[in-house]
Amino acid sequence: MEILKDLILRYGIIFGKRFNPKEKISFLRVISKELAPLGYQVDAKLSKLKLATRRYQNYYNAYIGDLNKAEVVICTNYDTGINNFNLQKTYAFQSQFSKLTYFISVAPFIFLFIASLILNYLVFLPDIRINGFFSVSGISAIVSTVLLFFLIAKFKSGIPNTKNFVCNSSSIITIINLINKLDKKEKKKIAFVLYDGGNSGQYGLKMLESYAKQIKDKKFIFLDSIANGDDLVFFKPQGSDLNIADVHFHDGSIETQLSNYIMITSGHINEDNKILIKNAHSSKDNYLSDERLEKHTQSLRDVCRALMNEK
Repeated sequence: MEILKDLILRYGIIFGKRFNPKEKISFLRVISKELAPLGYQVDAKLSKLKLATRRYQNYYNAYIGDLNKAEVVICTNYDTGINNFNLQKTYAFQSQFSKLTYFISVAPFIFLFIASLILNYLVFLPDIRINGFFSVSGISAIVSTVLLFFLIAKFKSGIPNTKNFVCNSSSIITIINLINKLDKKEKKKIAFVLYDGGNSGQYGLKMLESYAKQIKDKKFIFLDSIANGDDLVFFKPQGSDLNIADVHFHDGSIETQLSNYIMITSGHINEDNKILIKNAHSSKDNYLSDERLEKHTQSLRDVCRALMNEK
């Protein structure tokens, strides 16, 4: 249990925010150092997506183990989303980015911009007309305007959420905790993928699809916010042949060309066949139960064994 507590500290707090390229690269370096002594090599891949603005967006995927030789590949996104201040509902395996989410995140800057206009027009400008720019009002107007535009430029992509314990650090921690428990034979048969862009278009998932020639024949497990509740919930797309004894599957799918996969999360499933991720992308996502993570880690290991034994 001490190992698990260390993992929560490391990936829930120290490296809990993985939003910009620098934070993502730091996280991947730490993961690589963590897993090397456990017999897993991390292959980090960079892909550039050209945006309509003639800029490029960098995405970084981490491939852990040999995907070509593995029987089961466990995947989850590691990037963190923008803060929605707990004003918007987030569901497991649903696209996390929308225009409304972005508007909620940048709303504070819109209010600051409006407040700045009012302050300059009603307070600073009248005094500047009398005393000139080299006055308290003049300097205050310049400093506040420059600071505002600096903040707008820095957070033009939205305000990153800093507390991401359940969504989705819990899945990352569960994966590393599982690796600590695998024996040598299991490590040869199980590989892992931490993909980027889960909160911004699932581009990292598209990178995964083109990573290896034979991965479409593998059995995939997708995790999302696995510590969201006490009981695991299983989904699979219609037509999937994957089955596990004593496991009930709900209908569910994600946007991928892969077809041989199951999806695992936890929590309460509603009448629309969805799992609400509590407090996702807000400052309230700030607690993880190590007992719950340990329980789900063991359950995930049992699932992997069942899939590897399946003919």
